[in-house]
Amino acid sequence: MRASDKMKLTQFSDYGLRALMVLASEPNKTFNSKQMAAILDVSREHLIKILQRLALGGYVRNLRGAGGGVRLDKEAHEILLGNLVRWLEDGQGLVECLRPDGGHCNLTPVCLLRSQLNDAAQAFYARLNDATLADCLHPPLQHFVADRARNIVLSQAESD
Repeated sequence: MRASDKMKLTQFSDYGLRALMVLASEPNKTFNSKQMAAILDVSREHLIKILQRLALGGYVRNLRGAGGGVRLDKEAHEILLGNLVRWLEDGQGLVECLRPDGGHCNLTPVCLLRSQLNDAAQAFYARLNDATLADCLHPPLQHFVADRARNIVLSQAESD
C-alpha cells in the first residue's frame, strides 16, 4: 500500500496521540507543556490546545501550581484508540458531507457515496477500538521519552 492510499488524520489528532503516548510511557510523571512540546518537537501553543481538548475528554488531568503539568487521567489500558481518535477528530468529517454541520456539497441530496464513506469511517473507528493506548507502549518508546525528558531538564538547567 502506498502512503497516498492511507487515511489521514488531522495534525491535531496526530499530536494528541503522540502526547498520550508520551504520558503513558511515564504514567507516574507529570510533564509541563514546555517539556512535552520539546519531547515531541511540536509547537507549544498548538500542544496546549490539544491538551485542553484531551482534558475535556477525561484523558488527561491538568495539575496547577509548583510542579504542575499534565498527566494521564485514565490507565493506558482503558483508553480505546477508536474512541480517542473520534474525540480528537470531532467536527472533522472524512469528507465535506460527513461534517457535523452537513457541509456544503451540492451533491448531498442525490449522493450515495456519503453512506459508503460513513460506514468506512465507522469501521475505521471500530477497528481502532480493538486496541488501547497500552498496546502502543513498548520499552524503546519508554526509553526514548525518558532520555528526551532527561536531556530537556539538563539543557533547561544549563540555560538557567
